[in-house]
Amino acid sequence: MSVNLSSNLLRTFQQLAELKPSAPPQQTAQQVGLPEAKVVSQVEGAPTPVQTEQATDAFAAALAANPEWANRFQVNAGASAQELGVPATLEAAPQAPELGGWDEVGTDPAVLKQTKQNNCGAAVAVMLGNDLGTSKTQPGSDAQKMDALESRFTQGQGTSPHELSNMLANQGVKVTQTSSKLDTKALDETLARGGKAAVMVDSCLVDPTTKPGETGLAHWVSVEGKDDQGRYLLKDPSTGTKIPADAQRLADSMEISWNKHQGGGMMLVESAQGTSEAQAAAEGGQKAVALGNTDGVGSRAMSNFGRESS
Repeated sequence: MSVNLSSNLLRTFQQLAELKPSAPPQQTAQQVGLPEAKVVSQVEGAPTPVQTEQATDAFAAALAANPEWANRFQVNAGASAQELGVPATLEAAPQAPELGGWDEVGTDPAVLKQTKQNNCGAAVAVMLGNDLGTSKTQPGSDAQKMDALESRFTQGQGTSPHELSNMLANQGVKVTQTSSKLDTKALDETLARGGKAAVMVDSCLVDPTTKPGETGLAHWVSVEGKDDQGRYLLKDPSTGTKIPADAQRLADSMEISWNKHQGGGMMLVESAQGTSEAQAAAEGGQKAVALGNTDGVGSRAMSNFGRESS
């Protein structure tokens, strides 16, 4: 319990507590006006501290009770913001990243997105050329290469299997085997050797807006490998995404493409190193017959470039 004392009264008590009588108790009693029995000949111990003012709050009381603890927080007292490594103004603080600027869900920088409604075939040719052939050593951007392939080998209405085989030869890639249906054994063996595939499917396989029972259009994608679940990994130029598809789904989309668009299937491809472009084109053209001669048509989702056959 704390008691507030006036300064005069406090001094009186302090004087009494500090008094060390050198005279006999009788003389001392007369000096202070007290009975002799109340005077002792020696004061023992230090005076008891008297709290003269209450702490204003609990935190102040804690500081008063433990000054060493309080002093720990006085080391940087008076230091400037710069000395403490803290920006002095908001302008000097790092800026938070702006909203936006992120990729769409599932987009992959390794997937080349087509730039026109009907040039997914050219996009697949350049992607396979980048992975297996000579595309990376050829001058120009990927988009410029796509435009050049489309202009040289097609009429701008899409890409037939024969036209795609010519594009691939130009990009240093050769067609080694073809099939109008999914041949998982041949595809898996090619992937195991480091090869890949160009596949014509119905776009319902890669179009996320397709409703059950709907079909799309003939569309080129590439197969680059398999994931840890055994699904084939497709690079889809219409959406710029890498899409997993199990063997049954992939086979069904090829069959739908044949039934609805009179063309579809797979081209297994490898590097054409050591083979001239003319030879690779001639051999690939013969093999491409198995996939039919269907050209691409316009997209029904033009804004996304993705639902056309090309």
